[in-house]
Amino acid sequence: MLDKCGANKAVIVPGELNSKTEYSLLDLAKIFPKRNVVKVTNRLTKLVMKITRKVKEIPEGNEYVYNLQSHSNGRVIQFVWITTAIKNPSKYLNAKLADWNFQGVKLHQCWETFSIDSDFFKEVAIWTENHDLPLFIHLYSDNDVLKILDFKRNHPNLKLIIAHLFGLEIFIRKNFKDKNLFFDSSPLQLISGLRLNRAIDYVGASNVLFGTDTPYGGKNNLYKSIERINNLKISNEDKQLILGLNIKNLLKI
Repeated sequence: MLDKCGANKAVIVPGELNSKTEYSLLDLAKIFPKRNVVKVTNRLTKLVMKITRKVKEIPEGNEYVYNLQSHSNGRVIQFVWITTAIKNPSKYLNAKLADWNFQGVKLHQCWETFSIDSDFFKEVAIWTENHDLPLFIHLYSDNDVLKILDFKRNHPNLKLIIAHLFGLEIFIRKNFKDKNLFFDSSPLQLISGLRLNRAIDYVGASNVLFGTDTPYGGKNNLYKSIERINNLKISNEDKQLILGLNIKNLLKI
C-alpha cells in the first residue's frame, strides 16, 4: 500500500487485533465544514469501546506493531500506546524503549477514560518530555483541550501532537501556540479543508502533520489524504513539510 501511494514510511500504533474490517466514514466535514465534528464521533467511539473493551488488546497490539516494524526494513515507525491498565507507565516505557526503540507515545481518551489532571497522564507526558519523544493524544472534550493547553504552557519542551485538529479553535481563541505544538490532519472525512487551512494559517505548515487515521478514516485514505494535501493552495515547500519533512524533523530521522 505504501508503494502504491508513493509513501516512504508510516507511523503505526495498535488498533483492533485480528480485525480485517474496512471502515467507511460519512463525510461529516463536507456537511459541517466549520465544526469540530470529532466531538460527535468521540461519543460514539467511547460508547463502542465501553461495550467491546477493545482497549485491553492494546498492550498485545504494541507487540504486534513492534514485530511489524522489525520486518519492514525501516518503513514502519512505531509509536507505543499507553493505557491505564499498565500499572507503572514509566517502567513499561523504559523497558520497551530499550527493547523496541520506539519513536513516540500515544494516548486516547475515547478508548478509555482518564483526565489530563490525572497522575497517569502527567507521568506519561513528563516521561515523553524527558526522553525528547512526541506525545500523540486523541482528546475527548473541549474541557480536556483547556486542561492540556494549561499543561502545555508549563511544559514548553513537550512535543505534543493533537490528533484530528481537535480543539483548534480553542487554541486560536486562547492565542496559544509554540514550536513544540503540532496538529494532525486526519481523517479527511472529519477534517474539512477549511479547518485544515485555518490550522496552517495559525501554526504554520511546519506544525501540521500528515495523517490518515487508517483504517478508521475509510477506504484508500492514504492515497486520498496525500491527494488532498497536494491539492491545497499552498506552496510546494509547505506541502513537502506536511507530507513528511515535519515528522522527519520531529523524529530526527
